[in-house]
Amino acid sequence: MPTHRSHLTPLLWVVLLALAIRLPVAAWRWDSLADDRDHYRLLADGLADGRGLVHPDHGTPTAYRPPLYPLLLASVSWIGAGQIGIVALHLLLGLVTVAGTWQTAVHLGLGHRAWWPAAAVGVDPLLVVGATLPMTETLFTALAVWMLAVATSTPSTRRGLALGLLFGMAAVCRPSVWAFAAVTVLVTLLDLCRKPKPQHWSRHRMVQAALVVGVAATTGPWLARNLSVSGTPVLTTTHGGFTLLLGNNPVFYEQVVRRPLGTTWNDTTSDPGRTPADWRDNLERQLLVPPQGVAAERKRDIRMYGLAMSHITEDPPGFLRACLLRVLRFWTPWPSESAPGSAWPVALKWAVAAWYAVTLLAMLRGLWRGPWRTRSQWRVPLLYLLALSLVHVVFWSTMRMRAPVMPVVFLLSCVGLGRQPVEPTSGGDALEAY
Repeated sequence: MPTHRSHLTPLLWVVLLALAIRLPVAAWRWDSLADDRDHYRLLADGLADGRGLVHPDHGTPTAYRPPLYPLLLASVSWIGAGQIGIVALHLLLGLVTVAGTWQTAVHLGLGHRAWWPAAAVGVDPLLVVGATLPMTETLFTALAVWMLAVATSTPSTRRGLALGLLFGMAAVCRPSVWAFAAVTVLVTLLDLCRKPKPQHWSRHRMVQAALVVGVAATTGPWLARNLSVSGTPVLTTTHGGFTLLLGNNPVFYEQVVRRPLGTTWNDTTSDPGRTPADWRDNLERQLLVPPQGVAAERKRDIRMYGLAMSHITEDPPGFLRACLLRVLRFWTPWPSESAPGSAWPVALKWAVAAWYAVTLLAMLRGLWRGPWRTRSQWRVPLLYLLALSLVHVVFWSTMRMRAPVMPVVFLLSCVGLGRQPVEPTSGGDALEAY
């Protein structure tokens, strides 16, 4: 792990650049932290008051949102830091993400160019503006990029434990990271089917055991809590069914999917009786189960998964068109509705669009150059990018949800704009190790 001055000096300048951009934006958007659309601050209030993770409306235990981010916000309240504490927390997480991107870039062989993707992460509009909202993207991205930094380093038992802890914390921050685990396991099994176990496989058993211990240590308490309060084994959340159903229902297909590109679905532009509020009212009448307690939430979640699957099977063309729309929303360069910066002046939107157009074209060139052919560590961030992208092909998707994969996008963009990564000097296939 290079730590000499030739590497640290550029990193220091990148950190200062990130602070120079993020501090003014945080001050400019100070009030945006009150935009608690996902109720994380309300959940944190319940924790800070000693009531536990309870639903803001009726005070019963909830698993509708993952617990890690509310716990961090509650910690800020416990020390009496208030709003400025949340701003400082998000600024710190942003700098942690910058440093993690730099470290990952070094492990991937980008050498003295490692500061490029780190600098891009420091000034990226999605990440910078997203850090002014009380949502999980900022925390999750910091955890995910350090997870990639550890996963692309030389395997050891200590790093295996660290990787498990980071993965587990990411899982109780945004459960979509489980898709990354599933894709990684699938690819590893396919590799083992195609070729025999490597000679060093047995040496990695302790690494793999340490990884499992780390994951269990961080996700186990959440599973145990849900079992204790309701007898219901919830490992992720009780929110997944809603996010699947929100983007896969006949009203959304009619109001958005089968209309011109750019059509939005909200309470002011949709047809009377077909607004999101109307759809939610009708959904409540179908569910019948009130959302009070984790067990009830789980029943509703399963019911919503079932409704979504029935809508998908009843209208395959609508589903396929919706998937295409979600891909476009996820990868669009234009700040669309619900994306950070969507209310900015048109000139600023064009600047953001130009930034992302260049970035995404460079990413595509980086993919075409195939850095994983010469350095196997690249397979880990590529699988992470693939997994999270696939999640939002099926589940609800907006540009904002692209934020957690932006470090990998910038890593690939660096390959697209410069030379191929240098040959590895140590380590091995990270998938075989972990």
